[in-house]
Parts: sequence; structure tokens; C-alpha cells
Amino acid sequence: MSVTVSIKVRRELVELADKMVRYGIARSRSHAFNIMIEKGLESVRREVMFWEEVYRKTEEYKKKGYRIRHGGLTKLLEEERSR
Repeated sequence: MSVTVSIKVRRELVELADKMVRYGIARSRSHAFNIMIEKGLESVRREVMFWEEVYRKTEEYKKKGYRIRHGGLTKLLEEERSR
């Protein structure tokens, strides 16, 4: 059973939660905070940094003219999350 609580957190943690949602690591901010609590902050930071780099490199390759196959990145994301 879920229970709603209201807490204040550092802006850095909210930004991290937003990145987790953006990169598909979490479904929502609430889900992101639950993951942070369960996995630990450092583990989450490493995962977000990994996916930031994946997205950054993907954009670089697109700018260089490489074609990114539709769904390829999504498949990688799903495989990584299933571990």
C-alpha cells in the first residue's frame, strides 16, 4: 500500500528525479524518489550519468549523419532496466 508524504529535498535531488523520468529510468518523480531510496543515491547517479552519455553520443552521431534505427535505443533501455 502506498502512502503519500510531503517532504522537502535539495534541488539537486529534484533535478536528478527529473532526469530519471526524462531518460525512462522512472515513470514519475514519485517513482524516481522511491528508486533513489531503494537503490541508494550513488547507484542512481551512476545510472543517470550513463544514460546522459548514451543520449549525448546519440545526438552527436545524428549530427554526423549517422542514421539511428528507430527503436534501437528503446531496446537498449529496456534491456538495461531488466537487469
